[in-house]
Amino acid sequence: PGAPASAAVPGFTGVSPLNAGNTRTDPEGIPDGSTFGITEATVAETPDPEADTNLTLRVGVKVRPQNLVDHTKVKIQVYFYDTVDNNKVALTDAEVNYEWVTPNHDWKSTNPEVLAVSYVRLKNGAISSEAALTEAAAAVTPPISGKKARPAAKKPEADPSREYAGYQVRVYYNDQLQDVRAEPTKLLNLFPPPLTLAAQ
Repeated sequence: PGAPASAAVPGFTGVSPLNAGNTRTDPEGIPDGSTFGITEATVAETPDPEADTNLTLRVGVKVRPQNLVDHTKVKIQVYFYDTVDNNKVALTDAEVNYEWVTPNHDWKSTNPEVLAVSYVRLKNGAISSEAALTEAAAAVTPPISGKKARPAAKKPEADPSREYAGYQVRVYYNDQLQDVRAEPTKLLNLFPPPLTLAAQ
């Protein structure tokens, strides 16, 4: 009996999670062997007197030129993390919402497509009445043209002992990891992305 065979994953075979987010061999910013790549992942802070932290993560996802893709098979996962009690890192309980910046989300007329994901932690752990708390991981499948992405489920209340610690963005196509970004990069070692999504 030999060692178990590993599944071939474009651009990630034999690559540790920490290195996976840094693999850039294509001028388009798409990892070698992948169909999609993350071309932008930038965080901007918005001054907000009602919030301890109000951030927007802008994520650009590009398809390799001349590739025909089925946009319904693209999954973009965004995870925000908090430091709990100044030592442990965990998925956030802050308010998280997302919205497509570019129209259609099918990579036919716009490339890259851009997704804006907000993270809002109100002062004293309060919960906004305007927007529901969402689960930290917003798995986004581009909706049919003209439809807005749906918000995730509500959570009971925010925890005031938490502070923003960073994010991780994963892009899957046909349930295969295409690209990943994290800031700080140590989040890739703490929470390694699966190379293949489990069938749902």
